[in-house]
Amino acid sequence: MPRKSTRLTFAVLATGAGVFSMLQSLIAPALPTVQHALHTSQSTVTWVMTAYLLSASVFTPILGRVGDLVGKKRTLVAVLLVVLAGCLLAALAPSIGVLIVARVVQGVGGALFPLSFGIIRDEFAPAEVPGSIGNLSAVIAAGGAVGMVAAG
Repeated sequence: MPRKSTRLTFAVLATGAGVFSMLQSLIAPALPTVQHALHTSQSTVTWVMTAYLLSASVFTPILGRVGDLVGKKRTLVAVLLVVLAGCLLAALAPSIGVLIVARVVQGVGGALFPLSFGIIRDEFAPAEVPGSIGNLSAVIAAGGAVGMVAAG
């Protein structure tokens, strides 16, 4: 059932998706610094990026389906809380192993994309859906670019 005002809904979805896409690209320029700070090898530090992408590719379809079964909004809130926990764990990581685990936890945020698109489809008027999905896709692309620049 479409809502009258969807601005707040779109703002929340865009913020979540933008942060996730930023997290995706934020680490790439910082890998040498992380390697040095955590006294690890180059092959080990690449797992910081790989674990995140692997986790996102596994959890995206699974949690998208969970959202269909138990509710997209409820699942979205749970995913956002898990990403927050992953960010806190990554910020406090004392070792490369903990950082890799934190990045796996952050990868759960990959489910933000299908959940956000589903919420737009469910909550927005049919005429607003294509434009909103296009705008959300632009936010996702911009988040990736901002992450690279911010880390550099």
